[in-house]
Amino acid sequence: MIDWDRLDLIVFDLDGTLYDQPPVRRRMAVMLAGEVIRSRSTAVPRMLGAYRRRREALAEAMAQDFAREQYCLPGCDPGAVRAVVSEWMEQRPLPLLRRFRVEGAGRLFARLSASHKVAVHSDYRVEAKLAALGLSTRYAVAAEDVGRLKPDPAGLRWLMAMAGADPSRTLMIGDRDDRDGEAARRAGVRALIRGRDFRHYNDPVFGHAA
Repeated sequence: MIDWDRLDLIVFDLDGTLYDQPPVRRRMAVMLAGEVIRSRSTAVPRMLGAYRRRREALAEAMAQDFAREQYCLPGCDPGAVRAVVSEWMEQRPLPLLRRFRVEGAGRLFARLSASHKVAVHSDYRVEAKLAALGLSTRYAVAAEDVGRLKPDPAGLRWLMAMAGADPSRTLMIGDRDDRDGEAARRAGVRALIRGRDFRHYNDPVFGHAA
């Protein structure tokens, strides 16, 4: 159980934590299939797959220059990779997100915001996705803002500094223990992991969050 009264800062991951990724990815796969048929080329899905693998590898290696390196794919122009990622991973999914927002997220955000400092920490850009989800927070940080991907705790430490919160009074809520959970451990922060500790925001663990 969480003693919510002993917490000052609640930090949420975004993708997979505030909305369900599988149905969004299925619908995006249909869109990508349409793009393949239209263009008669598999270049876009292959580029996106390579980009995702590149980001995972950079996170594992704790790369310090990932903001530039993430777009450096073999045989591809970095500017073209950036454009494809912006369109297919940042813009096109936005209309889908609200439909798949995790149950109870809106009510929990409203309750917590009245008594705690609420933040979002994602490896990807935050603002447009939060707006699409109909959610808002006092603090938000993406990996590119601090130059580090999770599980590096730089983003979490930045949020605690901005909020004036001690690690013992901070909670990280995410969906990947190897990324969100590990970042929390390195920062000395407790974590709740979706799929392991809870399924949605109406679960009993959030019953006394206020």
